[in-house]
Amino acid sequence: MRAFPFSLLAVVLGLVGCAEKTVEDSNEPPPLTKGDTADCNLNAPVITEVEVTNGGMSTFDNGTFPTIGLAMKVEDDDGDLDVIGMFVWFDDVVDGAVDQSGEASFDAPAYLYENAEPCGKFSAGLTLAPAVTSGTLDYSTRYEFAVVAEDHHAVRSAPYIVDGVTPNMDGTDGSAP
Repeated sequence: MRAFPFSLLAVVLGLVGCAEKTVEDSNEPPPLTKGDTADCNLNAPVITEVEVTNGGMSTFDNGTFPTIGLAMKVEDDDGDLDVIGMFVWFDDVVDGAVDQSGEASFDAPAYLYENAEPCGKFSAGLTLAPAVTSGTLDYSTRYEFAVVAEDHHAVRSAPYIVDGVTPNMDGTDGSAP
């Protein structure tokens, strides 16, 4: 289940994998220049933190649903975070490992930080807020998430594994062991 394309307000909405993303400042994503030879095409980004929160209620094309917020903070020594991507896989077994062999469950494949200088953005953040609906993420359930960041040159970070509980159907905080 993948998130769908960007809107002008930097919100990703999908019917099956409903997700919303936000950043500090943004614009339409540019084409990625995976093969360019910029000096900053050297290091993998490093996720320094992922916070899982109740994302509140959001209205999507197919209704209003509670969301779970997945906020990542990333650093990259070569400064090529002017374009950033976020890929998320999940499972309901909290064991420190999440299968990432298939496509990401939710993603924001290319997100532009407006006015960022090439090779000059060394830290960034991105938040996805997937909808919690039966059939995707269940209500009041503990999940483990594997979050991977991608920089301007499509270099990916190591996965950051974190767990959290989805909200209840009414958007209030869920509870699960």
